[in-house]
Amino acid sequence: MHLLAALVPPTGMPEHRPRILNVALNEPLLKSRSAILEKAGYEVVPALNLLQIEAACKTYRDFNLVIIGYALPKEERRRVMASVRQRCGPMPILELYPQGTAPVDEQADEQLPSPQDPDVLLAKISEVLAKKRKGRRAAP
Repeated sequence: MHLLAALVPPTGMPEHRPRILNVALNEPLLKSRSAILEKAGYEVVPALNLLQIEAACKTYRDFNLVIIGYALPKEERRRVMASVRQRCGPMPILELYPQGTAPVDEQADEQLPSPQDPDVLLAKISEVLAKKRKGRRAAP
């Protein structure tokens, strides 16, 4: 078999790309992070508020990862995580938080200080996705 043929999925078979729910406070941050993730090969579902999170969970029901943006105030990050757990189930949550502050830490499976370098974010996402999905936190 030709090496290239082994790397390209057969025609008609969908290629599985990890799906990420990307939650941010404002549209420019959302678009910027979504573009980075899509360029890296992820399927990205953006959400700016709880209604969009609810719609995303109803539509897709399963995400490989949920990213909660660092610009959301702590209380809003807490609400978003609780909503994700309630509506989407036990899937990994990566909380981004502002440098020099503490993460909310109650519902997130992983935390990362807001990375200036997209490669740091992508490396953390790869690390989280590589972990087994057993024992994820569910809604309280």
